Amino acid sequence: MGLSPNDIFAPFELERARGIVAAVSGGSDSLALLFLLKDYLATLDNPPRLRAVTIDHRLREESRQEAEDVGALCRAHNIEHRILAWNEPKPASGLAAAARSARYRLLVQAAQEAGADYIATGHTQDDQIETFLMRKERSSHVEARGLAAMAARSRLENSVELIRPLLGVPRQRLRKDLIARGVAWVDDPSNVNADYERPRIRLTSAAEADAVRILEQIALAGAARKRDNAVLVAALAHPGCLAFDPCGSILLDADIYAALAENPRRLLSGLLASLAGGRRFLPGDAERSRIERVLCGQEESGRLTVFGALIERGKNGSPHRFRRERRNLPAMRLERGKEIVWDGRFHLTNRGGPAFDVGAPGRQELADFTEARGLVFDAGQREALMVLPALYREGRIVHLLALAAPNLPAKTCEGIHVERHFALFDHVLPGYDFGLAGAVESCLGRKCPNFCKPD
Repeated sequence: MGLSPNDIFAPFELERARGIVAAVSGGSDSLALLFLLKDYLATLDNPPRLRAVTIDHRLREESRQEAEDVGALCRAHNIEHRILAWNEPKPASGLAAAARSARYRLLVQAAQEAGADYIATGHTQDDQIETFLMRKERSSHVEARGLAAMAARSRLENSVELIRPLLGVPRQRLRKDLIARGVAWVDDPSNVNADYERPRIRLTSAAEADAVRILEQIALAGAARKRDNAVLVAALAHPGCLAFDPCGSILLDADIYAALAENPRRLLSGLLASLAGGRRFLPGDAERSRIERVLCGQEESGRLTVFGALIERGKNGSPHRFRRERRNLPAMRLERGKEIVWDGRFHLTNRGGPAFDVGAPGRQELADFTEARGLVFDAGQREALMVLPALYREGRIVHLLALAAPNLPAKTCEGIHVERHFALFDHVLPGYDFGLAGAVESCLGRKCPNFCKPD
């Protein structure tokens, strides 16, 4: 029996989509995705616009011609097609990870340009098994969240939904479908290059694995991840569980935290460390355990720095505190009409004002700025300002964005709009964590009430 496009795609409710970008490399998995998706959309009364996009990573001489061949195939089947190239300098190490990051960035760009709200990729059941084995090899924790492997749905850059409809389909079934259609595919030689982690796993442990047993382990890990998330969502629903203080530190109710079981407790404190530090990933198992020991009073010190965050245990029942440590804070340029994410914590938009440099003020330049303007901040506010963005021109502070009222004039920002950015959620948010991210955002919100507003 052949594959059923309806069974594969109906759960994703694509009839609600404005447009879909299908990532098509020319390999068997992505071509099977494209033709199955085309068949499914043809059954809808008002199908969304479909565009195939090929990312040319410029890593092999043949890649451009292979991308052009995909374009010719798409034209033969009346499918829109576009090629985007990764033209940036290639790193000397971590090439696979950099290529993956570039691929998703370019796919998001393609989706935004096409007005599409979905990106579909051809990850298969084989890829899912390999992902599990890769993460298991790297993890020291038998209940590591990553063992749930790839989610069928994710959100990219807080704007586009990524779907993986073929995670339950073995690669060989997809190839049989393509053969029946008379469609040829290209095998990328990097897929069998054992210098890279995934091909190495594919040729060794995945080749010998019991697929049924691994899929059961993935399901168990996914269930455990959802269970821990549900515990935290319930805890976050308590009034006062989580909040920002006036200086921008994240405050966590110590009693609610102490009442959690060990796994959710470690997850919550690791999550808050990531948010405070502006990081895109959770701390590792060892770091999360260390944070938990400090907050539970099992370490002599009541504070530590980890993952870019300074974490302080609350005394006598007062809240635990998470804030950015004063190291490795970026300097960035914000041009007129542009937007940036600063330090993984703030999204700044220049709505037509002059260009600024954005950075965190040093102690002396902050003192000079406040003295020159007759401003008075207490010690806590000064420490907070040194990890928050300020606007510079010609190397000098011209505006403090944070803690503006009541000390600064109302009109100071010249069109600069600021809101919070949660790097852990806003870059790639797996579907497993949609509810958890929503609960955290309900507590913390995007608004920066102590930041000045644009003119």
